Amino acid sequence: PQRRVPYKAVLTHGMTLDKTGKKMSKSLGNTLNPQKIINVHGADILRLWAASVDYTDDHRIGDEILKGVTDSYRKLRNSFRYMLGGLGDFTDDERIAVADMPELERYILHRLAELDSELKQHVNDFAFGPYMRAITAFMQEDLSAFFFDIRKDCLYCDAPDDPKRMAYRTVMDVLFHALTRYIAPVLCFTAEEIWQSRFPDEDDSIHLKEWPDFKALLFSGEGRGPSPEVSAQNNNQEMDSRLRGNDELVEKWETIRSARIAVTEAIEPLRREKTIRSSLEAEVVYPLADLPVEAAEFAELCIVANIDDGSNITVTKTDNHKCGRCWRLLPEVTEDGALCGRCAKVLA
Repeated sequence: PQRRVPYKAVLTHGMTLDKTGKKMSKSLGNTLNPQKIINVHGADILRLWAASVDYTDDHRIGDEILKGVTDSYRKLRNSFRYMLGGLGDFTDDERIAVADMPELERYILHRLAELDSELKQHVNDFAFGPYMRAITAFMQEDLSAFFFDIRKDCLYCDAPDDPKRMAYRTVMDVLFHALTRYIAPVLCFTAEEIWQSRFPDEDDSIHLKEWPDFKALLFSGEGRGPSPEVSAQNNNQEMDSRLRGNDELVEKWETIRSARIAVTEAIEPLRREKTIRSSLEAEVVYPLADLPVEAAEFAELCIVANIDDGSNITVTKTDNHKCGRCWRLLPEVTEDGALCGRCAKVLA
């Protein structure tokens, strides 16, 4: 018979060193017991560290390094906790078609589609570090610091049947299904805990799911995602084009994100000086001429009281009163604690 190597691919890795970069040795007393790390931090922290290092070279491990890994893990976990809370009573009856969603939701679906393509490439390349860094960056920068931050007011204060809120929760459901699947190979215990928190079933598991099938999640109304058989049939299909925004939409929202960052940076000194306690108290002047969004919507996106057009960015504290329900400071609120028009209508 023809002789050949007994594998299709082989992956090698460097040595694990101590926190100072020295080779671990019993004689030096600098060895680490993985079981002790698991007892202190949990198995998923050790797994996340292993997936995060550059295994093509020697790599270090120590208490300070594990603290950094734990911080990244905690941020991921907090994002999933927010999604679990926001999707507590979500049903397929609330699902909104992509074509009927606001632009922000469609932009986030586009970013998710980009992430999905990037992660597939990392998997094919055995690039575990870039794989987890891409997930972490998306959840922290695109979701927690941007999408979730903007839409939390909509989630908590808009009417349950408001189309914008329904669209937000539809996208959040897609994010939940996709991201839980993405982290499962690395954070296997955390992913299972998250999945069972939302879909408790002894006969089900996140580890029985296939790679996200966005067509099924968005358009079939299947809340838990497709069966393995359906996924096997679809795993070679291109992602539905409706997930991807056109160039004009993407460019528009990249411009808005940059402008939002500029406003946030202008507000921060006043927060440090305690002139204002939150961005909701800020009235902003911003050069709006080249910004592809109306002032009122931009104020909502920046989570400020008001934005007016001007040649330079300036920030002052608003004189508006605070709504007792949504906490927005608006001209229509007659005194602190009274309701704004939206909240009065929702509670009527």
